[in-house]
Amino acid sequence: MTFRDLQHRARRVVVVTVLVGLVLTLLFLMTGLVHQLNTEPHRAVEGIGAARWVVADGVSGPFTSVSVLPADLRDDVGEGSSPVVVSRGTAFLPDGSDSEIIVFGHLAGELGSPEVVDGVAASGPGEVVVDESLGVAVGDVVEVGRADHQVVGLSRDTTVLAGLPFVFLDLADAQQLSFDTDQVVSAFLTTADPGPVDGATVLTAQEVGDDALGPLESAVASIDLIRALLWTVAAIVVGAVVYLSALERERDFAIMKAVGAGARPLMGGLALQSILVAVLAAALAAVVATLVEPVFPLAVRVPDYAYVQVPLVAAVVGLLAALVGIRRVNGIDPAAAFAGAGA
Repeated sequence: MTFRDLQHRARRVVVVTVLVGLVLTLLFLMTGLVHQLNTEPHRAVEGIGAARWVVADGVSGPFTSVSVLPADLRDDVGEGSSPVVVSRGTAFLPDGSDSEIIVFGHLAGELGSPEVVDGVAASGPGEVVVDESLGVAVGDVVEVGRADHQVVGLSRDTTVLAGLPFVFLDLADAQQLSFDTDQVVSAFLTTADPGPVDGATVLTAQEVGDDALGPLESAVASIDLIRALLWTVAAIVVGAVVYLSALERERDFAIMKAVGAGARPLMGGLALQSILVAVLAAALAAVVATLVEPVFPLAVRVPDYAYVQVPLVAAVVGLLAALVGIRRVNGIDPAAAFAGAGA
């Protein structure tokens, strides 16, 4: 009965599946966007490789505040520490455009040097490694600050604050760009806890990543609200179609009840139709989201669990949406089967 009914209303089922599929596509993409925003800074910090960041007292994190420490504090931080400079800047690209960036100055080969996925690591002044999202190639020249720098390598997953790419410079270049002096740095990186450092605060890598999420909390909360609204829209669409189906077949249901058919199988059929439409829409949405994902200017990474979670939630939403039609079927009087055609 359920499948015959779906075949009889095939055009409507296709239209509803596509509509709900588009809504669920947005849900997939927004889930991927939230996942990207939540994990982006932790991936970047992990790629830098430091277990502890030593920043100036009163600074919550190197990416959200300005930290200034004397360069000679390195002796107090301890052996194996590496000075770095972290600041916001602008890169002027070969195509004439510009992009806001995170300037990250470090000593070549020491802690803070990025993993290169294309090209080679920077070996000195005038050379940079940039995140691949900046859209430049190895060999290009980018202007950072007041000087040209040649791109010798590309890094991956080195962005923070919703997609700001890192540009890794030689420490001396970054000091001149950010402070106009080589006597100060932004922070020191270490692989172990250096203990108390006068005039400085020691942060874990986890704390640095969490701090970088702070400016994005409102954006993530807004996206989560939109996701909830999209689930509501999907439920309304499926519920409306099931209710219309129940209205159209009201006389049929009345006849079935009159000849002894139980209400439970009839209501179960409507529930199954809703679940099938919702699951088919989720499958369609997963395919479309995979195709659309690379087009977004900001990285969207749909987590693997979403491909299980969304269909399951869609099935639950479909079942809840069917309750409207089920209540209609449950309230049908078998006597309506013997009413006149105009009844």
